[in-house]
Amino acid sequence: MAQKGSKIICPSCGAENLPGTLFCVQCGTYLPSGGPLRTEPLPEEEGGRPAHVHKEGADSDGQSRAINIEVEVLNTGRKVLLSADREILVGRLDAAHGIFPELDMTTDGGLEQGVSRRHARIYTRDGACFVEDLDSTNGTFLNDERVTPYLPYAFHDGDVLMFGTMKMRMHIHTGMHRNS
Repeated sequence: MAQKGSKIICPSCGAENLPGTLFCVQCGTYLPSGGPLRTEPLPEEEGGRPAHVHKEGADSDGQSRAINIEVEVLNTGRKVLLSADREILVGRLDAAHGIFPELDMTTDGGLEQGVSRRHARIYTRDGACFVEDLDSTNGTFLNDERVTPYLPYAFHDGDVLMFGTMKMRMHIHTGMHRNS
């Protein structure tokens, strides 16, 4: 398998694939090396917190900040607003196997673009947004770097996540709501 710059060239069809891709996005051929995986989470600031974290907490007037994530599917232009108050499964609908992802990529061509049924999960902790690949076949990429399955990676407003070859820009919104 040849490499061209940071791209992996498929030995069967010659298509360019991102580093870390296991199967060619064009013909599906297994790419034995898959290229380098990112093996550590994003850099952290002092104190062990991910850099550029969105803080969540209560203000002095008893309001807390809720985090919503607007997902812009770059391939189709579709926008989806999701509440990040619980885990978001990213994948494709499969009613026969009981898989009902909160972010269903079926209608955006998820199958053709290599999105697994249970591809990744998105969640928040301490006001930071994280993505975690669920050992998907074609991988999850954060700003064009493949992430290691089952390790959380912090992402920030404007970052691009790619599930298989489906690119999405993440827009993080914080809103206020009154604590009871």
